[in-house]
Amino acid sequence: MSVRFGKLLLHFGLVVASTAITLVAFELVLRASGFSFPSFWQPDEITGSRLRAGAAGWSPSEGAAQVKINSRGLRDREHALAKPAGVYRIAVLGDSYAEAMQVGVEETFWWRLAQRLERCGFQSGKRIEAVNFGVSGYGTAQALLALRHRAWEYSPDMVLLAFFPGNDVRNNSKTLEPEKNRPFYVLRGSALELDDSFRADPAFRTARRAGEARAALQDLRLYQMLRRLKAGRLALRHNAPIAAALAEGASPALAEQGLDENVFREPAGGAWQEAWTITEKLLAAMHEETRARGARFVVAVLSSAGAVHPDGGLRKRYAQHLGVADLFHPETRLRRAGERHGFEVLALAPEMQRRAQAARAYLHGFPNGKPGFGHWNQAGHELGAALIAQHLCPR
Repeated sequence: MSVRFGKLLLHFGLVVASTAITLVAFELVLRASGFSFPSFWQPDEITGSRLRAGAAGWSPSEGAAQVKINSRGLRDREHALAKPAGVYRIAVLGDSYAEAMQVGVEETFWWRLAQRLERCGFQSGKRIEAVNFGVSGYGTAQALLALRHRAWEYSPDMVLLAFFPGNDVRNNSKTLEPEKNRPFYVLRGSALELDDSFRADPAFRTARRAGEARAALQDLRLYQMLRRLKAGRLALRHNAPIAAALAEGASPALAEQGLDENVFREPAGGAWQEAWTITEKLLAAMHEETRARGARFVVAVLSSAGAVHPDGGLRKRYAQHLGVADLFHPETRLRRAGERHGFEVLALAPEMQRRAQAARAYLHGFPNGKPGFGHWNQAGHELGAALIAQHLCPR
């Protein structure tokens, strides 16, 4: 080995070592500063997406909460798979409202619900345990698949579906839903048929391979920093764009097909009528499956931000813009479906609206977003838990 080559090799080694030390130091500084921008989700062949087991970090884009995904991929504490003796178990299904990344786990409606049910003697002598299967973006089709493939193994005594009318009906339509990398149920005559063709889609397969390749990097703060820089400034997204525009005095327009606000209108036919038909059939299927297993099925219809805004004048302008008499068409339709098929429907929005107006309180939204719009805040979760408990507790 020549002296010159040896010097080059030594120089290269020093550069590599100094770079490694710098990267380690930067990683430690990011950890010490509390920086966190983890990816909590991953592609999934059953439901399209699911939470990444063991993922942990801050979720600061709307509200701010420390989030920990348990070893089974649930935004919840650890639960024994086999139901312990003396436990009444509730499987909670839903979307981002049940996932509840905006608040601490002990502030969620399902955590508070279990506490309230124990206090009221819902199941005398038994401990109430809620197991949360909620994942952002899930519609009723994904909730049904999560029930079949993940929830039943926990042997729940009750299945509580947290139904968000703002986008759950749209999520169930392959025509209306813009995110196609997910399963859908489609109508074949009058029957539902599972369409899981997304699994063969090149975009889904690429995303899945990329997720697997980056799995070892996900918890590194340096990698999270690169993700954050790539994402740029994250704008807060909520489910009431028209209501938000009205609040600011703007003139909104329904220009995009499938906007959530169409759910407040009686469908005149076409894609929205089909979306509602599929939704009601999915709910009936969940009910029949739950009853066949000896469990209780309850649909809790959550509130949409515009429907429970404390400003009555804003709600009136919102309804006038949509051309509806009130903002509770989804609740009315779901109640009727429950009556036809024999399952319980608890509509939270009417009472939440009354209490929000009386107290002039925001049940949706956070200081780092738009007050009154977005997901449930701590007050929304607390009131949601209270109203569900009121429905379930002995009278």
